[in-house]
Amino acid sequence: MADGVVLVHGGHHGAWCWDDVRAAMSTPTVAVDLPGRGTRPWPGRRVTFADCAAAVLADADAAGFEHFLLVGHSLGGLTISTVANTAPERLTGVVYLAALAPPPGHTVFDLLAPGTEVADPAGTQDVLPPELSRAMFAGDLDDDAFAAAEARLVPEPCGLFIEPIAAYQHTVPVTYVRATRDAVVTAELVAAMTPHLAPDTELEIESDHDTMLSHPAETAALLDRLVAEAG
Repeated sequence: MADGVVLVHGGHHGAWCWDDVRAAMSTPTVAVDLPGRGTRPWPGRRVTFADCAAAVLADADAAGFEHFLLVGHSLGGLTISTVANTAPERLTGVVYLAALAPPPGHTVFDLLAPGTEVADPAGTQDVLPPELSRAMFAGDLDDDAFAAAEARLVPEPCGLFIEPIAAYQHTVPVTYVRATRDAVVTAELVAAMTPHLAPDTELEIESDHDTMLSHPAETAALLDRLVAEAG
């Protein structure tokens, strides 16, 4: 049985993006700031998924979660995959929420922007222009909600876009949740990822990409249900 739920944000976001989901959940939760934001500012060197996995496990330990359901959104899919590879005994399940899962040996840029080059792997990638960010990630948010979220976005460590995922661990139950109005992780992309991810369960949520911001109550209910089913 899970002691709680650990929530991992995607690119340019931070632990803050889960605030409304956490408030609506009945299960104990902790949201992680990955390296490069919030409680873990960018360290001035290349950030790796091993760094991100270490942050997840440190926060789970601090919360007192020996075993937990691990949830990752968007770019956070590679972090939760790394945790599953390195500490599967800690996990009661892994949930990919509109999350990325490149084929083994491939990177996020291989999946979304083939041929993209990074001049400085130890640097950061700027936040997208607001009009593009809203169209891609936050189409369901009203003007005020988007402005509040956009103001909190931060540059993302470049190394995470160009680090390949080595493999996927298949001894922990995997759930994939597709957002039906996702303009980035589309139905076609999910279909291309699921063969190597091999989810045990596939679900949908009526939402844009940033489901935790635009539909927190529905996201919370779904995660509480997955905890109950795992227990």
